[in-house]
Amino acid sequence: TRGGRVVMVGLLPSGEQPALISLAITRELELVGSFRFNDEIDDVIAALADGTLQADPVITHEYTAEDALEAFGMARDSASSGKVLLRFGDAE
Repeated sequence: TRGGRVVMVGLLPSGEQPALISLAITRELELVGSFRFNDEIDDVIAALADGTLQADPVITHEYTAEDALEAFGMARDSASSGKVLLRFGDAE
């Protein structure tokens, strides 16, 4: 299979990081970096867990994993959606 997007989420240690550029080229991959703050993620997860931070007003649509294609279509339509949540398993 050719084509696709690889999203790398996180904050890497300083210094050079290896990447298989030849693999990205031959498979026609798009490499995308997405930065996150190491020091803040634990605080956000704790605040969501204890109810201090409410995510409900931000989440406009929820889908099951089986409806992932529909979910991605909705997420693409920024005029109709905020954050689109994809649920896996028996999560309610």
